[in-house]
Amino acid sequence: MNIVNLTFTRVTSPVPDWIIKADITDDAGNVLSTFGVDGTSVNTWWNQQPDEFQREYVYQFMSVIATQLVIDSQSVNE
Repeated sequence: MNIVNLTFTRVTSPVPDWIIKADITDDAGNVLSTFGVDGTSVNTWWNQQPDEFQREYVYQFMSVIATQLVIDSQSVNE
């Protein structure tokens, strides 16, 4: 599976979000699917996923967020 013709658009209103536009192809270049003509909202897609799926990614992001919180707290104390 390949992602081609990729664009990300940052949306700030009404709610911060990212819109992804791209084609999904096989190794021969045949389009298998797309992110849609108007793209796919990351927030909308995320909220449609099952809780267990979301939980797995929350666990992964937890360490990234913790690291950033420590960095931020150290820069405030300098």
